[in-house]
Amino acid sequence: MAIKGSLSEASLPDVIQLLTYSGKSGCLSVTDGRNFGNIFIKDGSIIYATILNKKQRLGDILVLKKTIDNETLSRALEVQKSAKKKRLGEILIEIGALTKDVLEKELKGQIEQTIFTMLTWETGYFNFEADLLPSHEEYTVQLSSQELLLEGARQIDEWRQIENKIPSFETVLVCKGESIDIPLTTEEKQVIELIDGSRSIDDVLKLSKFDFFETCRIIYGLLSAALLEKPEKPLQSKKTTGDISEYKNLGFAFYKTEMFEEAEREYKKVLDIDDKNAEALFYLGLIELTHGDFAAARDKLLKALAQDMRASVLTNLGYVYLKLELYDEAVDYLNQAVELAPENMKVKTNLAIAFYKKGAFDKASTIFRDIIDKTPEIITPYIYLPLIHLKKGASEASAQLLSDAIDRFPRFPIFKNNLAVLYESIDKPGDAEKLYRQALETNPGDEVVCQNLADFYYEAQILGAAKELYEKIPDENRDWQILFKLGNISLRQGNSGSAMDFWQRAQQLNPSEEIIARNIKVLKKSGGK
Repeated sequence: MAIKGSLSEASLPDVIQLLTYSGKSGCLSVTDGRNFGNIFIKDGSIIYATILNKKQRLGDILVLKKTIDNETLSRALEVQKSAKKKRLGEILIEIGALTKDVLEKELKGQIEQTIFTMLTWETGYFNFEADLLPSHEEYTVQLSSQELLLEGARQIDEWRQIENKIPSFETVLVCKGESIDIPLTTEEKQVIELIDGSRSIDDVLKLSKFDFFETCRIIYGLLSAALLEKPEKPLQSKKTTGDISEYKNLGFAFYKTEMFEEAEREYKKVLDIDDKNAEALFYLGLIELTHGDFAAARDKLLKALAQDMRASVLTNLGYVYLKLELYDEAVDYLNQAVELAPENMKVKTNLAIAFYKKGAFDKASTIFRDIIDKTPEIITPYIYLPLIHLKKGASEASAQLLSDAIDRFPRFPIFKNNLAVLYESIDKPGDAEKLYRQALETNPGDEVVCQNLADFYYEAQILGAAKELYEKIPDENRDWQILFKLGNISLRQGNSGSAMDFWQRAQQLNPSEEIIARNIKVLKKSGGK
């Protein structure tokens, strides 16, 4: 079951209840645009939760809470080196450092605080991926969603009392001089040490050892005591520092959920620390691809390639050069990718397309045939091989391949459409019309098939059917030719006003087309008759 949406439309508590009450298993990913969290559910129970850029290792949590000391943690980690399949929590129990009950209590508290933090996110997005569970290394527990959400509602109420009294999270704070002489708790000292006049409240929340609520309470208390204030002149922003893996993890999470602006922000933080980081450059290149900026994508991917000669980078470079219509370069990079990943059919498919675009049809055909033999479930060869046969004048071979594709991929209307177009070209109108209709039965909303069948009926002077099909194409997707033909049909049906409207709209899309101007002129002279 795929569940995704906006937190402004469906609250996180409602989503959690839906998943847990229906006994689902999987990962609920949640983001507010700055942070990215995961809530893992198994058979309707919450078993684990983490916020990627606030993730704390189990050992660090237990040391921070003074449940164990550093010496015990070091001893357990040494044991884990020779028993990698064992989780740290299990080892701590085995060596007598803590009991299972204590471990589960600490973990439940941490997971609860993590989820409570996410419950404060009122804007952002969520996505549920079924059957995705935590890695083996994570120690999981079982939590009742009903009890957790009730406690969460109580904590949210407390948060609302101070929420409007704390400046926006983008606000930069500085310590007032007199705070030095005022006794502070250990927790207050640790938070105030993070406030340096260049970090925003959001930065402090991410760096703090304490959970979201506790850190906010401390900041609120320090502000109320006038120990913090906004700097009169903000200090120069410091170069990004921190754990580079956190920025990478967060960037990948945003990228995977198609939040490209947020992913770009995180990967730029990686480059702020390491300007030659291949992974960051690679994903920034992919993000440029989503924007359609192929020149910028090429620049990023070339920089990534200079740091790490990987098949994935070479493949995407080949794709970029294809889009830039630089086919020789595309072939060169894709050939290198094939050398690194000779069994990767995606790489071979892109190379075959590059050869096709370059006009090297025999080479393209050989690769496409090899792909069909090894991986017959890949669709692309069945699209290009018929075209290659047509270019060689072998229409029967092309038709046979398309027929094979229809049998193999009955749910894909593209093959019925392509064979119908072929049948039209070799004067088999009855077969073409039948295939077009079958394609629309498979996917009634396919605009390409709609237009092709409409054109077929238009040429056959079956104007009512042509008009009905043209009108199924959304207005914003109609080109000048569709509008022109709709105008002609309207005139034939006696509606000159509608004909004039269609022609004038067609003329706006293609002002240089003489036949449109001529029809408009003739209709005006005739007085609309």
